[in-house]
Amino acid sequence: MNSTNRTLATVAIVFALIITGLVTFFLVKRWHREQMDIVRQQAQNECVEVIRKMEADLDEMRVQLETERRKRPDDEMFPAVFGTPAPQQDADTLPVDCDKVEGQMRSFFNYLDSRSYFANREIENGSAGFFRQCAQTLMADPPVNIAEMQDMFRLVKNVTHFYRVLGKDALTLAGDILASEDRVLEPAMAVFYAWIVECRGALPGDEKPLSLERLYDYAGYFLNTLGGRSYLLRRESRIRMLVNYYAILVVDRANDEKYNQYGIDVRPYIDYLFYDISNQRGLAYRERYLTRLTLLRDKYM
Repeated sequence: MNSTNRTLATVAIVFALIITGLVTFFLVKRWHREQMDIVRQQAQNECVEVIRKMEADLDEMRVQLETERRKRPDDEMFPAVFGTPAPQQDADTLPVDCDKVEGQMRSFFNYLDSRSYFANREIENGSAGFFRQCAQTLMADPPVNIAEMQDMFRLVKNVTHFYRVLGKDALTLAGDILASEDRVLEPAMAVFYAWIVECRGALPGDEKPLSLERLYDYAGYFLNTLGGRSYLLRRESRIRMLVNYYAILVVDRANDEKYNQYGIDVRPYIDYLFYDISNQRGLAYRERYLTRLTLLRDKYM
């Protein structure tokens, strides 16, 4: 092969390589563009799905907030029941005003006395007398907190404690109160706890405050016994959480006063209740409970 033919062959080979390279480049470029389009479409679809999920979550949050708003006593209802404006969100961080709390207690009893299910029963000394009598009866016959499982008779007594001690009529009225006053249940429990435990005030008509030792017995009963836990499991979840919450506060107070005679360790109950309340959307003051439980968790770390 002469030099001219070799040159032509070389040029042809180079030309073929260039053409092949160009074709390959454009094919790769088109494949890359198609892949990028696919990736962009996938990303767009994922974004649309995320937006849809966020919108659905937002709608769910709106429903939950509306539910909590309905549960919460409004600004008009709260003064009518408790005689004072509704507490602010930072109320738990402020010192307890015991004079104010006492007024809220008395206003609450007056409110209950005006309700038909109380008026129709003609109870002596009204709602204050009913609560005082129930408290005195319960304080005089506390539940068992030790060796509950060693004796079947003790266990049965614990499981039937409230029915056995208070009786059917008192429990029926208590059930009517819980059912009828659902919207003021949380602030009412907060007022009772503040007055009885933090202010160490007596119920109307009593000369002495309720015994912290007996309150501790009931806190231990709800937290630490089969009878107490089985009783709460038969109650609505919101009531169960609130009772456990205040039981933990009572045990914490007993710890402060060196009276945790049963050695109740509140740490697992704090963790469990924190998780429970975090997933409960029916509590009006949920954030307050979680804040208080966080402080207790830090305290007992």
